[in-house]
This record gives sequence, structure tokens and C-alpha cells, in this order.
Amino acid sequence: MFQSIGKPSRRRSALAAVAVLGVVLAGCGGGGKGPASSEAANAPADPNATLRFSFATDASKNYDPVTAANPFVTTFLLPAYDRLLDIDAKGKVVPMLAEKTALSDDGLTLTLTLREGVVFHDGTPFDATAVKANIERAKTAERSTLKPELAVVTAVDVVDPRTVALKLSAPAASLPAQLADRAGMMVSPQAFAKPDLALAPVGTGPYRVVEGGQPGVLVVYERFDEYWNASTTAEAVKRIELHIQLNPETRLRSTGAGEFDATMINLDQFKAASDTKLQVLSQQGAGAFQIYLNMSKNPALAKPEVRAALSMALDRNGISQALLGGQCTPSAQIFPKDYWAAAPDLGPDAAKFDVAAAKQKLADAGFPDGFTMSMTSVNVAPYSTVTEAVAAQLREIGVTVELKIAEPAQVMAGFVAQKSVDSYVSLWPGAVDPAQTVASLYLPGGPLNPGGAPDEEITRLAAEGQATPNGEAREKVYQKIAARAVAVTSHLPICSAPLLLMASTKVRGLTSTVAGAIDLRAVKIAGSAP
Repeated sequence: MFQSIGKPSRRRSALAAVAVLGVVLAGCGGGGKGPASSEAANAPADPNATLRFSFATDASKNYDPVTAANPFVTTFLLPAYDRLLDIDAKGKVVPMLAEKTALSDDGLTLTLTLREGVVFHDGTPFDATAVKANIERAKTAERSTLKPELAVVTAVDVVDPRTVALKLSAPAASLPAQLADRAGMMVSPQAFAKPDLALAPVGTGPYRVVEGGQPGVLVVYERFDEYWNASTTAEAVKRIELHIQLNPETRLRSTGAGEFDATMINLDQFKAASDTKLQVLSQQGAGAFQIYLNMSKNPALAKPEVRAALSMALDRNGISQALLGGQCTPSAQIFPKDYWAAAPDLGPDAAKFDVAAAKQKLADAGFPDGFTMSMTSVNVAPYSTVTEAVAAQLREIGVTVELKIAEPAQVMAGFVAQKSVDSYVSLWPGAVDPAQTVASLYLPGGPLNPGGAPDEEITRLAAEGQATPNGEAREKVYQKIAARAVAVTSHLPICSAPLLLMASTKVRGLTSTVAGAIDLRAVKIAGSAP
């Protein structure tokens, strides 16, 4: 959830005499809340209200849960698409469209008992046949980005209209959590062939899309009157306007001026937002700012010694202090230090900044004169400014970086689809289970491992993690994976970051998923105070 936080203290930057934010931000469960002194805190919710939310990315203008590649797309999907399962504020998998689950003794069959009385937005009944069609589409569609998450599913058997059995090639401890995310989002089978499905979602969620024809500008949702769980949204807003505004300063100013009810803000905007009369809300996520690498395209990046040199050339603390408001915790691993899958004992050298040592390591790897690599990011701060800082730091060790700062759709196409760019600087928002992070970033076939670079040890441990029941033993497996990813420098994490929002004091119930996606499904806006 998002926690309301107070005014920041000040301290000096490691790079320059700039003010940074020294507040410790903590995540917690439940909905965000406004200041206790606000009259809106006690006013009744207006069920006919419209939530105007300003979002920072268009998610590549593709809102199909199967084919979307942008990691920020889930915010667009949640209002329209229910999932087979859900995850509560404590990280526990709980029922959603499937009201019961049962795992066979050998761990190779997961049986789902489906909820009755659910319909898709187009009137199509939700049943076991629809589940089978969705999972098979996610496994076989040419552009599906969900294949790694569902690779373990070998068959989907319809037992009866309310019962479906997933046959597995091996035990998969993460599968229930995956079915609480995009892999479990149910699309109407009647809509599979719609040419505009990417812009016009057809799910079973509490809101249906009524205006999606302005990709990159606006998506409008209205409450779905036939929603199976309507009691949970009875006081929620009737209409959601999800506006896309890439410029972070424009988002902050327009929300402060009352043009929008809420927005996401960048780490370097925390103080400016805190100086307004609006709520500033925070949640510690499970992801990281990082440099994604295509380790198969550029011969230099194929060498772990070269990647280690790049890591040593990064002044992570300097980037955080000077460009991210001091809010982003420097780290060489993908998971935040307090997350259960994080490697606990990496040692002080894991994120060491040492230009001389980096130059020597590069020379020892066969590149005494450096090399050239391409790097892309979206054309908004702080992504573009962090990318420029990284390029400047790598130049200090002789690496020439060809920058490609572009629109989001171009960036994702170049790195993920066309695989024409060596590296990509952005934020990994986290995932519902570390297995999904590992599959997306480190395993061959992962959408954010475009070169398909394998690491036999990570691949072996990933299989072990899936076969190990949830608990301490599974935690240790993923901690080993996190440590191994650092040891072979699979991608280049820079720092762990919280998710920040700014909202009117009338807004209540802003929540987020464990993967850091903003959830607008149960947001309320207070009406006039009594």
C-alpha cells in the first residue's frame, strides 16, 4: 500500500552541494490515507465521482496482458482484468476468479475451482473453457511475453464448467503467484481475434474500457454493472480517466493545480511534492533502477569480466544523491535488501565504485582501449538523466556509449523486439514472485534478456526454486540466484527505489500490487463534507 509520509530532512549530496531527501520510506499493507486533519478524511465517498489519474508511461500502447512487453503495463490492466488468483497485502495468495485451489501430492496437477456467475464485459460467460483458452493463448501466441511464466504448464484439462486442471511438467511453487498476475488475467475468448484488443481490453474486472482510441494520451474506464464482486466497488469512483503525461514536471504541476486527482512522481520530485498541500504517498517496491543488457549482441558484453568492469565504473551512490533525491538505495543486486529473496551477504565490494580497478579489469578482459556500446532510455527525467550520467561514468574507463534517447515505444522496440540495442536504462518494478523476476531477466527466452544469454547455474537454481515449497528452503534458493546474478553481472542494478504518488486529500484507497503496479480498482473520492 501507499503510506502517507511527512516533510523531508536535508543532507549534502556525495556529488555536489545539493539538497537531498533524508526520510526513511516504509511500505505497509492496506490503502493510502490522507492527513488526519483533512475534512475529506471523514466525508462520505461519492460513487459517481471520476478519478483523473496522470500516469508516467503509455506502456508501449499495448494493453493486452499476453503480448504486452512493457513492465509498467499492469496499471492499465488491473481495472479491466481480474485474475484467477490474487495476492493480499501480506503477500499471501488468495482466491479471485478461482475460489479454491488444490495441488496433487506429486505437485504435478494444480486444480482450480472457478467462481460462478462471472461474465466478461462482452457478455461471454467465464468458465473452465475460457480459462483453457486463455492459458493456451499465453503459451502459444507468437508475440506472447508470458511463455516463461507458463512454460511448466503442459496441458489444461476442462474437468467440468467450473473445474480446470493444470498439468505441470515439474512442481512449480511460483505458479499460484503467477496466476495472480498477468498470466492469470482472463480475456474474453470472443475478443482474441479483435484487431484492437491491445487498445480495448475485454475482461471480467470491475471496470470496462469505454475509450481507448487515444493511445499514448488517454484510456477511460467506467464501472461494470455486472461485476461479480460489485460490493467491493460500490463506493469506488464510477469513472477512471487514465491520462498519459510523460513529462514529470507537468504531472506534478497539473496535479498540484487540481487538474488531476493523483499522479505518480519521480524520486527527485519528493521535496517539491511535499511542499504542496496534497498527500505524498510511498511504498517500498521489490524492484530496482538498472541497466538491462543484451549480452549476446555485443562481443564485449558477452564477457562477465567486462560486465564486472562496467559495474565497478558506476557511482551508484552519486547517481542516487544527485539525480534521484537520495531516495534510491545503492545496490548491485536486483532485490531490495529487506526482500526475502535478496542475497544477504554480498560483501562491501559488490557495489564498489573504483575507476582505476574498472580500467584494469577491462584491460585484463582484452579491452585495454575500451569498446563501444549502444544504450537507450525514454526521453524523460530521471530515466534520461540517469542514462546520461551512466554514459559519462563509463566514458571514464574508456567505454564509448552511443546514446539513443527516444519515445517509450521506440525504446522497447529497439531493445526487446528488434534487439538492436546493447543496453536499456529503466526501472524494473518488481514481480509477484522472484521466479518471475528470474524468468524475465535471467533465463533464456525472458523478455528482458533479449539476447537469450544463459547461465547454467542460474538456470539450475531457478528449476530448484520452482520445485521447492514456499518457506525457508525456497528463500535460500532465490538468495543464491540473487548472489549468482551479481557474481556474473547479469544486468547492472543501480539502486532499489520506492514508488511515490501525490494525491488530493479527497482521494482514498490508492493501493499497489507487490510488484509495484498502481491499483485503481477501489479508489474513492470524498464528496462534500457533512
